[in-house]
Amino acid sequence: MELERWAELSPAISAVAVDWKQCPQDRHSTALVVRVHLWAALHDRPVCWACERRNWPAAVRPGELPSQSAMSRRTRREDFMQFLGRVGKRLDGKPAAGLVGGALGLVKVVDGKPLELPNHSTDPDAAWGRGVGRTAVGYKLHAVFSGNPMPDAFAVTSLDVSEKKMAARMVGRLGGGRATGGYLLADGHYDASWLYDYCHYHNHQLLCPRARPGTGLGHHYVSPHRLRAIDLLEMPASLNPFGSDLHDMRSGIERDFAQLVCCGGGLAALPSWVRRTWRVRNWVMSKLLINAARIRINRRKGLKDAAA
Repeated sequence: MELERWAELSPAISAVAVDWKQCPQDRHSTALVVRVHLWAALHDRPVCWACERRNWPAAVRPGELPSQSAMSRRTRREDFMQFLGRVGKRLDGKPAAGLVGGALGLVKVVDGKPLELPNHSTDPDAAWGRGVGRTAVGYKLHAVFSGNPMPDAFAVTSLDVSEKKMAARMVGRLGGGRATGGYLLADGHYDASWLYDYCHYHNHQLLCPRARPGTGLGHHYVSPHRLRAIDLLEMPASLNPFGSDLHDMRSGIERDFAQLVCCGGGLAALPSWVRRTWRVRNWVMSKLLINAARIRINRRKGLKDAAA
């Protein structure tokens, strides 16, 4: 299973490396650093494990492996995350045609996934916030999905950061224009007039239920785009089921997060060697790439089965 996914990841890394501008002072290429880090994440092992030749099959082992200290320095640099981002775009293409860059869907879903740490953790970058049914300490993955192997936008923050603020930041990254507009589905935690207005500015209609459907609107400012969402969601289904049927698609992100966690090599609980924001960010990005490779493989198999 690991080698099957590695066969999907390795060509994407090589394709990005072709046009990558390397720093002349670096002994090891950024592509090699990315390979070592992804190999460790694929096997749920620390980076130092992937720096040892005995932990690589001869068929896929690079000629020279960097030391653990070199990996620690290089993975903190911005070019490392930029390279991972390009690999993600490469994997986001259509798996059957091998195209680069998946299209953004008309219907997108936004949500957050807590990445909890033990309560006794001394990680200075982790924070207390709302976890899974309790108050916890750790980080949070914020993501926008639209059916592509990779999220359309994502961010990793401490657990106390507002999901509404991160949703606005990610919608801003999606940009405007007809090609990237559409509906943004969310749960009741995102119900805020300012967020409705912000999403509309970026050509998206936010759609999330109120905490108390059917009640009054109060005396504060209410966004006209929030009123539209209320009309869509609270109208009797016998008159117009469009709003309720559309919002039912929000459950798709729950499956996306579940599959991201449950598959082998997926994003389970943060291991003990993944602490501090930059390590958590790199680890989560690597797991998203591994999950994207899994999705591409499964979709390709599905197309072959359908054609058979």
